[in-house]
Amino acid sequence: MSEAVQSPMKVDPVTFELVRNSLKAACAEMALVVSKTAYSVAINEGKDFAGTISDAKGNLVTQSDYDLPAFVGLSMYSTKEVVKQIGLENMEPDDIYWINDPYVASTHCNDMHFVRPVFYEGRVAAFVESTAHWSDVGGAVPGSLNSRAVTHYDEGVRLPAVRVYRKGELQRDVVSLVMTNVRDSWERMGDLNAQCSALRTGDSRLQEMFRKHGLQTVWDCMEELQDYSERMIRSALRSIPDGTYKTEDYNDQVFESGNPAAFRVTLTIEGDHATFDLSDSDETVPGSINTTIVSTTSSLFNSLGAILPPMPMNAGVMRAIDIKTRRGSICHALPPTAVSLQASSMEILVGCGVQVLSQALPERGAGTCSTILNTVFTGIDERETFGEEPFLEYVWAVGGMGGTKYKDGPSVVGTAFTATIQNIPAELQERRYPLFWRRYQIKPNTGGPGKRRGGLGLDQLCEFPFVGGQLTNFGNRAEMGPPGCFGGERGATAGLVMNEGTENERRVGLVAVNVPVSVGETLHYWSAGGGGYGDPLDRAIEDVVADVQDDLLSIANAREQYGVVMSERDRQTLDYAVDVAATDALRKELRAQRA
Repeated sequence: MSEAVQSPMKVDPVTFELVRNSLKAACAEMALVVSKTAYSVAINEGKDFAGTISDAKGNLVTQSDYDLPAFVGLSMYSTKEVVKQIGLENMEPDDIYWINDPYVASTHCNDMHFVRPVFYEGRVAAFVESTAHWSDVGGAVPGSLNSRAVTHYDEGVRLPAVRVYRKGELQRDVVSLVMTNVRDSWERMGDLNAQCSALRTGDSRLQEMFRKHGLQTVWDCMEELQDYSERMIRSALRSIPDGTYKTEDYNDQVFESGNPAAFRVTLTIEGDHATFDLSDSDETVPGSINTTIVSTTSSLFNSLGAILPPMPMNAGVMRAIDIKTRRGSICHALPPTAVSLQASSMEILVGCGVQVLSQALPERGAGTCSTILNTVFTGIDERETFGEEPFLEYVWAVGGMGGTKYKDGPSVVGTAFTATIQNIPAELQERRYPLFWRRYQIKPNTGGPGKRRGGLGLDQLCEFPFVGGQLTNFGNRAEMGPPGCFGGERGATAGLVMNEGTENERRVGLVAVNVPVSVGETLHYWSAGGGGYGDPLDRAIEDVVADVQDDLLSIANAREQYGVVMSERDRQTLDYAVDVAATDALRKELRAQRA
């Protein structure tokens, strides 16, 4: 632990709390600006964005409750990378820099980072950053999510740190270069303007803080906030028994080979320090599910926030953490390895982090969460009121969280990696795009069985009643559902089927690319459920009955998964009868079979 962390606070506690919450409020206001002004449905409705504040050296200080956790973790790299590439001495007031390089600053090329230096009294006093997922950034596949890519050249525009605003003046040549190479450039321009507007808001709020409290006081508070997080995480780590904890999980959607790719994580706790070692993970694979060191770090950063006691998640947390990888492995992909689908692997890594931490802290442990399904629909909207314009719809299906010792996992929500995103209402999608949603509901029987079951997945059925087009999709968990822990079982798997139940049924798979879709065809896709916590045979009978009453579990699954024998007396009044003697006997039999 550094001397600064052990030394007394440089500011009084009242001032510290005022500044700390003002910084957080500034991030929340940046989020509001993006949400209210961005053009993309994925951003303004889905909340696929983040806004952060870093100190004058580029160290992450804070974010708001509305910011995507994955992007917050990335900002530990992106702002510092801008500082490294541009140089503090070359920065000027009202500059804004643009970067999306996935190997040094981002998740994949779709995630656009805009960074603004905040000047006060003639020098860089802090940085504000806005990150958002753009629905398309060029490349061979609409939506830029290309599972067939071998290199990043097939995945869209890759940007080093460049000026998009110089002294407050838009650099039209840079913007034109990018917009010429992306689809639906009018929508992308709206998102760019929203993010840059958010940065101006963040700058303005920091200026107010500097004037009110003084520059040095705000700097001291930023430093203290990082020191506070370091003290918090070191205290949490000291409560864990020293030792080594191991787990592994798989991305089962490797495009060419079809074989699952293994992610192996070893956690070593030594006093108040933790080391995550991923060196035994598989080599990079053909296709785009490889993760970079940036994304790997962000994933493990988020697993810490999911399991350890609440603390401000900033650069101070990482002072107590080491991450070891093998360059060229699936956890440390190097240019030009394809990485556009690494979000599904990042969620695997978050799950691995959660599992090793759960072994170390059973009281705070959890089953593994589902992985998000990402879908892109493209074509020409031939409806008269839409002027036969091209359309590109990017949506997702969230799923179930893992169960914990005290609660069932939440259903149809973002994971620890995507906790702040929201389901995009079907009604809004139908207004913007030529699709019709026939079903948009929780999928029964998908939560991983456990004393505390995992959350349930999302079940969607859409139709193409007006026009045809193309479908691209990526996800994970088609073969192996999210693992449970401490006897909890895996959640149900995800899937995607076209024209289900007809003679034209096609099992497209979760890594579909540019699949042609004709008028009248349907798409049924569903996400995985979360893993369970604890032995399902220890689940309270009344909890099983409640799940059946709520249509979350069938009577057959209640018997098969939980050993509860019940029958329906009156569905209308939700009246079910439980055969207690038969249940006791069945549970005893199932336990004996295990033994």
